[in-house]
Amino acid sequence: MKKLKTLFLCLGLSAMFAFAGCGKAPISSSVIETVEKNREVLITDIVKENDKDSLINLSEEDYEIKVDAFSEDNLSFASQSVYAAAVNSCKVALDENLGEFVGYVSDLNLKQDKNGYKASIPLVFGVRNVNMNITYDTNLNITDITFSPVYSMGEAMTKAGLNTLLGMGSVFCVLILIMFIIYLFGIIPKIQKKSAEKKAKKQAVSTETSVEKTIANIVEKEEGELVDDTELVAVISAAIAAYEGNSSTDGFVVRSIRKSQSKKWQNAQY
Repeated sequence: MKKLKTLFLCLGLSAMFAFAGCGKAPISSSVIETVEKNREVLITDIVKENDKDSLINLSEEDYEIKVDAFSEDNLSFASQSVYAAAVNSCKVALDENLGEFVGYVSDLNLKQDKNGYKASIPLVFGVRNVNMNITYDTNLNITDITFSPVYSMGEAMTKAGLNTLLGMGSVFCVLILIMFIIYLFGIIPKIQKKSAEKKAKKQAVSTETSVEKTIANIVEKEEGELVDDTELVAVISAAIAAYEGNSSTDGFVVRSIRKSQSKKWQNAQY
């Protein structure tokens, strides 16, 4: 039993020494010195000597000139676009009405990882502080620079609340819109049905009117024919009355006279 305890104790100590040996090596003084010098140059170039208007007026040629000039100060960018992105980030930060630039916190927060180094530099302004975050690769080329305003807990909670309300409000608006569209799906067929019924009624009224007009035209035409053939009507009426054995034509009225197309009358016996 004592041997087993001794074995576990040895294994534990071995593991502790192994983890201690795998710890990250301290950052070299040359790297710290380079980052501190870069900090001075970047703060002077981007923050101190520029305001919002001057940053907006920078051109691509200005970016190229500045990036070339930085090499004299032992400051290297991975690409020209990195400096342009840094300037744009500073412009966005200045939109927060930070106030006048006061200075920066001298303590350097520098961390190392497998991709390089990350430095966070607190900049002090009259109204609101800003963190300047610089990312380096293993060769100390700057790959990214961002400026992030520092908000108090109350401001952060207010922003979070507004973002939550905005998100939930958008979701509810979309849901209400979907409900309204689904409601319309039930109303549209009814509207179409009513429209079809009105159209059918109009067509029925139109057909009825046209039939009445046709009948009126026929009656008018027949009456016109009778007016033109009054003597013929009188003769035919008298003949019909005589054929039926009536002494007058009061029992019937001759409304129209048409020529028969049949030839049966030719076979009539006299």
